[in-house]
Amino acid sequence: MQHVVSQLIDKKSELKGELDFYKERIPKLEEVIKSIDISIQAFDPKFDIKAIKARKYSINKRYFKAGEVKTLILDLLREEGDYVPTHIITVELMKKKKLSYQDQSLKTHVQQTILNSLNRLHKENIIMRKGDVGDKLLMWGID
Repeated sequence: MQHVVSQLIDKKSELKGELDFYKERIPKLEEVIKSIDISIQAFDPKFDIKAIKARKYSINKRYFKAGEVKTLILDLLREEGDYVPTHIITVELMKKKKLSYQDQSLKTHVQQTILNSLNRLHKENIIMRKGDVGDKLLMWGID
């Protein structure tokens, strides 16, 4: 029971820190946006600033160095010696990189990176896949 409370306290602390970080950035970002608006108006006074729509924001973090995912996947599959599901590969690689595999949004982001690499390795005939792309459980291995 104490373990659960401890994890919840850690998670709350992490989220509060993230919230404080973004609260601090908001005024700075608004200031930059105002400066850009002024610059646009200087070049084109008739331009309608309000017509500019916000782009969808996405965090584009690289959790792996170039080629690292491929190497980690192949090492893991060699160690296992059998077919391994995508979600297990994801969790094991996140553990190796010391990433929180319990953070669902992070896990989803990392899993997409891993899945892209798995599919590339499959297309290159380096690894085998059991199951079709539409299946809920894809298994990967080296024959």
